[in-house]
Amino acid sequence: MFSFLVLQALAMGLISACSLPLGALTARFWQPRERALAFLMAFGAGALLSALAIDLVNPAVEAGHFYPLAFGCILGGLLFLSLNQLLNNYGGFLRKDSITAHYFRARQRRRFKRMLSNMGRIDVFQQLAPGEIQQLANSVFSRKYPARTRVYHSREPSEGLYIIEEGEVELLDPEQNARVVKRLTKNDAFGRMAFFTGAPHATIALTKTDTRLWILPKTAFDQLLKTSPTLVEAVKQFLKSHEIAFYLQKRQGISPKNVKAWVKRAVEEIETRSAPQEVISVERKDQELEHILTQVRRVPIFQDLSPEDTRAIAGRVFCKRHPKGHTFFHQGELADRMYIIESGEVALIDRTNPQRQPLTLGERDAFGSLSFLTGTFHTATAIANTETTVWVLREQDFNQLLQKSPLLERAVKHFLQEGEVFHYLQERQNFDLDQAARWTRKVIKIMDAGQFIPSAAEMRDAIQEHRSAPLAIWLGLMLDDIPESLVIGSSLVHSQVSFSLMAGLFLSNYPEALSSSVGMMQQGFPFRRVMMMWSSLTVVTAVGAALGSLFFASVSPFLFFFVEGLAAGCVLTMVVETMLPEAYLKGGSIIGFSTLIGFLAALFFKTFE
Repeated sequence: MFSFLVLQALAMGLISACSLPLGALTARFWQPRERALAFLMAFGAGALLSALAIDLVNPAVEAGHFYPLAFGCILGGLLFLSLNQLLNNYGGFLRKDSITAHYFRARQRRRFKRMLSNMGRIDVFQQLAPGEIQQLANSVFSRKYPARTRVYHSREPSEGLYIIEEGEVELLDPEQNARVVKRLTKNDAFGRMAFFTGAPHATIALTKTDTRLWILPKTAFDQLLKTSPTLVEAVKQFLKSHEIAFYLQKRQGISPKNVKAWVKRAVEEIETRSAPQEVISVERKDQELEHILTQVRRVPIFQDLSPEDTRAIAGRVFCKRHPKGHTFFHQGELADRMYIIESGEVALIDRTNPQRQPLTLGERDAFGSLSFLTGTFHTATAIANTETTVWVLREQDFNQLLQKSPLLERAVKHFLQEGEVFHYLQERQNFDLDQAARWTRKVIKIMDAGQFIPSAAEMRDAIQEHRSAPLAIWLGLMLDDIPESLVIGSSLVHSQVSFSLMAGLFLSNYPEALSSSVGMMQQGFPFRRVMMMWSSLTVVTAVGAALGSLFFASVSPFLFFFVEGLAAGCVLTMVVETMLPEAYLKGGSIIGFSTLIGFLAALFFKTFE
């Protein structure tokens, strides 16, 4: 009897779980659209919910064992949540897109809370109400800089206020042969004076180690200034301080008389709820750039823009003159700006290949553009051959332009999908063809989303942090499947094979494996490894069902329904924690109806018993 029961459980486990490798195999040859995948996942979730309700919960209630079942369900749910969180911290979050998105949102929230406390330490913000601090913090974004990277250059306009989340930054004085005048560490703020006065930076900010910064955009600060009397009063007092007067006189070379006049004018402007005029205007030559922007060579994204878009871009750049021999960027530096030559000559030198002749660029040529648009590292060093004037477009300004200009966004999408970008990523950034294609798909998806999604660089860094991710993913998948195997084993002890339960498990396993396999292969996992993961889980499910039948055959009714509840709680929590969020992320409102259809489909199989 026992041997037959064990074999029956083993067979039922194999049948219910064979849809796992079937889903992975399907993903090898067919990757459905996200709404279709969402429909299948929600259908499977509905079928599984129906099977659990009919074949586990209802029999326990009818037998008068609700309390051990409920207690087991609660413990099972808590157990799943704890183990799931543990595995996600080691890279298990990569098994599903929804868990990946949740992982990054949770990590962002933790950083966000730390950043809120840091902002409260800045004098001007100390008296702000929590809601006003929150309003500023909602606009703050995080950016990672490798060691020895310039955050900003001297004489550049301020783009924001910087707070160090982790790492070290040095401030260099260009008038003292780039001598280090200040070293900053975790929680320190810098760029403060340029931020509040509108003056160009008087120093160079250089990361000493790998550094992550919080950046508060100037536009967000100016917006709050229009609505917050507390901030208006704090800024007025700060602008009247001796610290501001000393900075403007000593670091910006403004006479005491002109400083006094500017402070008076700035205070009056702030009282009328408007941002104060810059104490020193940065040269932009925006009208000149507006006339020639569509003729810029080496980057085609500006060619088909409207006059309004061209005017907006020209208003975001600034113009800088550099002497002969000036280095714009070094090979291997992270690209956070692109350049357009107004006059002069620039040489691009590949120091890793001395045989390669320097590329000489002249008027209306763009440079640094490919690394800038792909968010990678410069593959050459750019040096001015003569006195050179360039327009500079920074990353933050460019991102804001993308949000406001559909034509520019369309041009960038088109450019990123061209062969030139693929060739650049393969030949200059050492991507293989598959990596380049995945990178492009991910960036296009991010641009289409219109909401916060972790950047490709942050996603890559997170994956590199979790080198044990394949094992964690496999354990996470096993965490999803072991409770199902116990449910199969328990269901065979006191009844015949339940068609509704088998159908529910089979129908839920297939889309889960299909969705996860698509995601893992897009993240770079080879198909062979993905197939082995799912095939091994089929064996684990079958063995778990057999062991479950042995265990449940000789236990008391209380323990039987308690352990059955434990397994059911894990499965129910898994459905709500992973399957339904994954379906909603991919398909939106379609999942409600498809869940209902799946529920009815499993119920239909009950009619065959």
